[in-house]
Amino acid sequence: MIRHMPGPAVDIIRQFATAERDQRYSKLLPLFAPDAVYYDAFMGTQRGTDEIARFMGHMERIVPKMQVRFDEWEIEADRTVGWARWNMIAPNPDGVEVAVPGQSLYRLNADGLVTYVCDYVDSRAYRKLAPTAAPPNVDDAAGWSIDARNVHGPAVDVVRRFWQIQNDARYTELGELFTEDAVFTDIVYGRFEGRDAVVAYLSRMETEMPEQGARFELIDAAGDETVAWSQWWCHLPTGKLAGWTLHTLRDGRLTLDADYFDVLAARRLNPAG
Repeated sequence: MIRHMPGPAVDIIRQFATAERDQRYSKLLPLFAPDAVYYDAFMGTQRGTDEIARFMGHMERIVPKMQVRFDEWEIEADRTVGWARWNMIAPNPDGVEVAVPGQSLYRLNADGLVTYVCDYVDSRAYRKLAPTAAPPNVDDAAGWSIDARNVHGPAVDVVRRFWQIQNDARYTELGELFTEDAVFTDIVYGRFEGRDAVVAYLSRMETEMPEQGARFELIDAAGDETVAWSQWWCHLPTGKLAGWTLHTLRDGRLTLDADYFDVLAARRLNPAG
């Protein structure tokens, strides 16, 4: 599913989806800028095309053996910024297929080359797939593209304003940034459709977040006109939690805001939250 007009970022992400389907990851190498960064939730940070090439070769060897496939891609992209949602499907130790939701963030430079890719995997679903394996790591993902020389559009300004208002715990004021038909998705609290429902949810957060001692810090954001993403920390009295958000916009207002974080880690930090 692609909702926006085709552009460089759309074409790039389509090629990533095709490479995942064909398991021919090395075909993606010409798409990367020399100083690109690829973050994988299991293999960590790959810096530069040499490390990315080794990572792609490793993926071509192990993914078929693990009987993994990636399916149900949803792509949102603009000129230089995009994101995707997908399912990683593989058999668990009993041979039963498990779908693990994931998201990817993408950033391109003015020449149309990829400067940053970050893959996230849902920790709860992954535990059902591989109960004894090390969980996916999202804590080290944020911030690797901060210094990338990218061309930004107005969407990133809206996202930064969103986080500034939230940083000040003025949640209900965030309602003015959403369209009437906006959708807000919280991985714990659920899906809220329409501006009135979003504002009611935000009003609840204006009380609950300060009570939990939660404070948010924006680490990185990227956006063009209609698509954006952000990476952030949620600071709690017992520690901090990495998170990321997928955004779409229309006429300078948010039509989609989808928050993700490691729910298992959140429960360890804040069992009562």
